[in-house]
Amino acid sequence: MHHGPVTHSAQPETQAAAQGSQAPDRAVPEAGQSAGPDGPAGEQGQAEAGGSAEAGGSAEAGAGLAQWWRRLLAFGIDCLVLTIATGALWGRLIASFANRLARAQATVSSRAPGANGAVGRVYSHTLGPYLIVLGFTIVVAVVYYWLLTGYFGTTIGKRSLGSWVVRADDRSPVGLGAAFVRAVVFVLGGEVLPLFFVADNLWLLGDRRRQCLHDKAARTIVVLTAPDRQAGR
Repeated sequence: MHHGPVTHSAQPETQAAAQGSQAPDRAVPEAGQSAGPDGPAGEQGQAEAGGSAEAGGSAEAGAGLAQWWRRLLAFGIDCLVLTIATGALWGRLIASFANRLARAQATVSSRAPGANGAVGRVYSHTLGPYLIVLGFTIVVAVVYYWLLTGYFGTTIGKRSLGSWVVRADDRSPVGLGAAFVRAVVFVLGGEVLPLFFVADNLWLLGDRRRQCLHDKAARTIVVLTAPDRQAGR
């Protein structure tokens, strides 16, 4: 007869226990805040993402670029081509200089009339022909690098090593304008200032896009894939 009141009095205790079991659920978002973007875990994730993006950008910048040894071998082949093209003039100049110098030294040894200054006159007489041949060689080299790079994107040496010159911004065909700037800086810089030639070609070793100074002047890079000729039109 007294079981009914006991049952009713137990209901508040059951509800209080149910509310107590739900209370810890409110702390879940607080614990999860450390995994959000503003928490330590989020900051670490952002740092790792930034590092991977930077590494990916560096890898993308160096993707498909011609290696230094490939460019060096290509330069050697181009030098051989230019030597063949101008070798006859240089050979004749050197042979004439050697004959004159031998006669001048014989004159000095025999103490013949006019021996004084004989060797000096050989050098002075050879200076004019030397400058003419040098100027002709520079013109031939500029035209060689300019036209082949401008029209075909490569030279005989570069084509032999599987490399092409393209624009640095979009890797499109380089064109005659940029190819002319590139050729002039490369050839004149190397012929007039030998130290510039060394600095120009060593620059690519520390450059992330492997650009020489003449590449930077013309805004070009050297790659291992032929450019799309339609992209430059």
